[in-house]
Amino acid sequence: MTITVPGMRSNKLVGMDIDQLRGWAAFMDRAMIVSLIATIMAVAALGITTWLSFRFSGAVRAHEHAISDRYKGMESHSVQLEQDVAAARERAVALEQEVSTARERAVALEQEASTARERAVAFEQAAREANELAARAARESAAASEKARTPRFDAAEIKQRLVDLGKLVREATTRAVDPTQGSATETPRPVQGEGASESAAASRDGQPSPIVSSLRKYAGTKAAVFVLDQVSDAPVTGSTISAYLSDAGWAPQTWKWTGVAGILGVVVLIREGSDAATVEAASTLVEALRSTGFNATKGDWPADWRRFRGALDGPQTPAPTEAPIRIVIGAKPR
Repeated sequence: MTITVPGMRSNKLVGMDIDQLRGWAAFMDRAMIVSLIATIMAVAALGITTWLSFRFSGAVRAHEHAISDRYKGMESHSVQLEQDVAAARERAVALEQEVSTARERAVALEQEASTARERAVAFEQAAREANELAARAARESAAASEKARTPRFDAAEIKQRLVDLGKLVREATTRAVDPTQGSATETPRPVQGEGASESAAASRDGQPSPIVSSLRKYAGTKAAVFVLDQVSDAPVTGSTISAYLSDAGWAPQTWKWTGVAGILGVVVLIREGSDAATVEAASTLVEALRSTGFNATKGDWPADWRRFRGALDGPQTPAPTEAPIRIVIGAKPR
């Protein structure tokens, strides 16, 4: 079929029938539908891709946040561990110092115990030597007395012999004291109780005896008098000394000391750490007792002031460990 449009001039004739036009139109419709479907699919793919991109980006950001938080947690945990390690090191150093201090204290205590044992052995040895010297002096005194009865010696020789024997007795008494206290350098005095009667006679005239006068300067001083139970004449000596102290204004208390032996004469002991007035009072008491005829020496307590051997029988108040001065009444040298 040939179509000719009136009024128009065509250079080329188009030979197409209606079926071909319809087929072409149908093809174009299909192509448009395919294009539309492809466009829709492309838009859908773009949307899905965009959605998946957002989801992936969110997951990546969440993973990054988790990793960052985990790293921060590990960093804080590492810092805490370092602080714990530093604290443990400091504690270990402190424990080492405490262990070192404890070892030093243990060594010091062992040295003190060793020193105390050595002093005790030296004291016992000095006491044995003093007893031997006292026994020897007693034998020599008896021999001198027997020789004095014979007419071969005159009065001057006998007197000199007695003076020599007195020196031996005083040396024995001096060595009986603890050698570490320096009492061996003190001047020996007459035998205990030789001049007590003279002082008592002086006090009967209405005037205080010299020992009371010299001790009144330290009135109010507390003193504990320990009388050895095994010594027969110790109670009398203790009563005499307590009477002197009471007349001088001191505050003496007397206890009977059992379970202890080997002490000669009157020993005045001072508590460690006492003030200068107490030390001076003790020194004055020793000199006063010596001037009265007592065999008195001064020293320090060889152990803890609150510890003592044996047992004490006396007043409950005050305690026997409260007074800063102790006066131990031992055996009179023979």
